[in-house]
Amino acid sequence: LPDVPGARSALWASQAVWPARPAAMWFLFFVLLVTTSLLCYAGYIFLIVDKRQAKQVLENPEVYEALDDKEYDFELPVEIEEYEELRESKPADKRTLPLALLKRAMADIPLIEQLEKDHPRMVRLFNRGLLPYGIWEQLLEAERMLDEEVHEVQAEAEKLQKGWGQGVFGQAYQMLRKERAEQEREAQEKKSASVLTIEFTQESGRVVTIEAEGRNVLQQTQMALRKESASEEVAFKSGVKATIVIGVGDDARSYKCEADELVLDKDQEKQWKQLGQDANGLRLQLKFFRSTHTLKTAFTLGDIRATVPPPESSAAAAPAPSSS
Repeated sequence: LPDVPGARSALWASQAVWPARPAAMWFLFFVLLVTTSLLCYAGYIFLIVDKRQAKQVLENPEVYEALDDKEYDFELPVEIEEYEELRESKPADKRTLPLALLKRAMADIPLIEQLEKDHPRMVRLFNRGLLPYGIWEQLLEAERMLDEEVHEVQAEAEKLQKGWGQGVFGQAYQMLRKERAEQEREAQEKKSASVLTIEFTQESGRVVTIEAEGRNVLQQTQMALRKESASEEVAFKSGVKATIVIGVGDDARSYKCEADELVLDKDQEKQWKQLGQDANGLRLQLKFFRSTHTLKTAFTLGDIRATVPPPESSAAAAPAPSSS
């Protein structure tokens, strides 16, 4: 090697770099491996979050439905303004304001129950990053507003009667519970109530409609004739169509039966007739009484017994008209 100034130094430097290059390559490979692993882990985490979010939607559909518009639906009751207007009018009856305040407290209780139900679930969603911050702030604002309302009601109750502030919401809850029980009872009654309509078409073409009511109709259940139908008279020969509707709304069920010709014995004062034979439809036992105050032979209905299939069997087989 020529003795060129700096040549030996360059050779020694190149000999020192070559052994270091494999170490640099291994370091670069390690960095790429770690980066790839982190990216895969991040993708896995996002996949898990998406699955958890879908699970939350299934578990709490009402929460997500309420948040479709990116707002937390919460409003204080109108009973607050009604009470304030009543207080300004200074009613003479001392019972007016306490009753109005109880009504106001009763209107607050469903909101209290709503927040008690929503808060834990929305906290979990917020901690997992599934709840927008704006909605979280709306929830906190709703809690603040309701807390102020509760304290105002208690303070107002204390003004009206000393010591009542601590018990006003307990009393309101008892009243609300009775009201809810009454509403539930009425809903159950409507669900089990039934209306029977029978149309008798006479040979002249005249149609006589008779209606009756009943509850929990199943097997030969006695139906009560409506007042306006009790005195209706039908001819000894007529076509008959009957329909019964059980329940109300989407849960209502209806069954029918009919006869092209129903003939009654003119010589009998009272007689039973069967209408309908289909086990999956409506079946009626009708008791007729011969009228004595008319020139023509006519009959009135005195007793009606209705039979319908139970709800589970009616779902399997649709009711079909039948003739006696």
